[in-house]
Amino acid sequence: MLTFTQRKEQAAKLCGIHYQEPEMAIIVSNINLADKLFENAARRGWTRREKIANITADKQYYQIASDMHRVSSVRCKTYTDGEIIVPLTEVQSEYEWNKLNAFPFKTSYPTHYYIRGNDEIGIYPCPSEDVTGGLIVSYEPRIRDMGIDDFTFTADVTQGSVSITNPDTVGLPGGFKPYMTENFWIKSNDAEDGNWYKVQKVIDSNTMQIDNNYLGPSGTGVSFTMGQVPPYPEEYHEAAIYYACFKFFAMRKDTDSSAMYRTLFQDLLNEYRETYGSKTTGGVINPQSYNVPNISDVFKMGRLTEGL
Repeated sequence: MLTFTQRKEQAAKLCGIHYQEPEMAIIVSNINLADKLFENAARRGWTRREKIANITADKQYYQIASDMHRVSSVRCKTYTDGEIIVPLTEVQSEYEWNKLNAFPFKTSYPTHYYIRGNDEIGIYPCPSEDVTGGLIVSYEPRIRDMGIDDFTFTADVTQGSVSITNPDTVGLPGGFKPYMTENFWIKSNDAEDGNWYKVQKVIDSNTMQIDNNYLGPSGTGVSFTMGQVPPYPEEYHEAAIYYACFKFFAMRKDTDSSAMYRTLFQDLLNEYRETYGSKTTGGVINPQSYNVPNISDVFKMGRLTEGL
């Protein structure tokens, strides 16, 4: 596993520049750009989040999460026959969505969804009743730019626990903060435990939780290192190093070095895309493949109430 600082330092070493030189800003920018290229290459189930919203009768459009990069699935809850959660099918084009909405029905549970613009999701047919927590959207969040170097702090921990408590005010002024759940990991500097743990939840400034039980020895004032780690499998973490070197040497007109690092990066990106990029999460309506259902078919799909 490689942290932001480790990747930055390794890229600087390969490029033959000093860690503090102005070119480091270019290295950092390209590391973050490489992370976004990986973000766009595949569906990342390991970072998936959910946003749950209340369904309101006669309301077809709902706000989506502000940090959403890509929707993985949309489900609706209905109580018509007891609590049932049903997956919705995506409509990919505005043309198909408008064609579907040529039949303005209401129903107790929708069957399709459409992403409108960058901030709204529409459901069809329009819901006929209020449902608390009725709209469940699973999505992959955008990768935030990294820019915080690794740092050390001390805290209390118990072997077998997921809680880290009582951070020192020198290493962590103000204690634990909510942003630390955004791809921050910690590792004990004790030689007995070399495992990295993801920061899963920040309870308050004095307590945070990690993703697995702590395996190191219990103690007070235990030394930890915290760093930012990219949210994709660690076997691909070095790819951003190669990308930063590729761009750096291209800028320096060193075509041989640039081509070498570009190939190293592209090979890892292709492998990542092949391994994770073909995963689908649900049915999709593609343009030119969808026919608007006739009225009898629509009645069979759901329990339709009166038209608008």
